Amino acid sequence: MTAPREVGTQRPGGRSARVRAAVIAATLAELVDRGYSGVSLDSVSTRAAVHKTTVYRRWRTKEALILDAMLEQAGQTVAVPDTGSLRGDLLELARRSAQIQTSPAGEAVVRAVAGEASGNPQMAAASRQFWTERLELDRTILQRARDRGEIGAKARHRPVIEALLGPLYFRLLVTGEPLDDGFIEGIVALVYTACAADRPRASTG
Repeated sequence: MTAPREVGTQRPGGRSARVRAAVIAATLAELVDRGYSGVSLDSVSTRAAVHKTTVYRRWRTKEALILDAMLEQAGQTVAVPDTGSLRGDLLELARRSAQIQTSPAGEAVVRAVAGEASGNPQMAAASRQFWTERLELDRTILQRARDRGEIGAKARHRPVIEALLGPLYFRLLVTGEPLDDGFIEGIVALVYTACAADRPRASTG
């Protein structure tokens, strides 16, 4: 299995990087202004002032383009935190995720995926790929905590991160309640307590 790429790294420089950045920015802007149904490779190429053959050759479908925009956005704004403690890492990850979810571009992406994935196999596949890569990156948080002795072997990274981020998406998409810091701290406390329950016991000699 290929290791997940760290978004935003090992990208070509020069003109190619500038073109890609312009196309990604245009894709997010189109999602904000038009929603998923209004996005097309033609509209993105026009907005980015990039020849459409360049966009078609590199991305081929708008789902591939949106996936790349999702990965780039997450890599730039939700990098894997390293605060020195599991509680701190979970809190920082949740805060950064809430920040991007409530931004115009972030909310547009979330709503596009939520609205389209159930009836659009390509969008569903793009969403699965995004979360596979994202959760693999977040695995580091749990591994560091395990190495520090904060948690035991039973705490698996995927359920922990899902339990942390799931309530944020529920508020954004279902209840519409604010993603304030008090709410985020409460979710982190619950998740951290569940993880710490498996903490290795110190030897008493």
